[in-house]
Amino acid sequence: MRRWTATAVLAGLICGCGGDDDDVAEVKTALPMDQVPAVVLQAAKAAAPGLTFYAAYRGKYNGQESIELKGKSKIGKITELEISPDGKVLGTE
Repeated sequence: MRRWTATAVLAGLICGCGGDDDDVAEVKTALPMDQVPAVVLQAAKAAAPGLTFYAAYRGKYNGQESIELKGKSKIGKITELEISPDGKVLGTE
């Protein structure tokens, strides 16, 4: 009986792990700061003045192509901005 129960639990875990694609982590590609389009950097500076941007990544945000910029304030707070390649701010964290 224990063997059957363990098998049933294991089968339930395996079947439940498929899920939909929303659960899959998106892969982001590092982008050197000197290759960030000027329009993207201008949008980031306008949306979050006072931040020093130090890292950029290409990826997707809500299914849309985006560039994620990470910036740090003078007091050390880190902010992430998602910006479309044409300079539209898509989101912030």
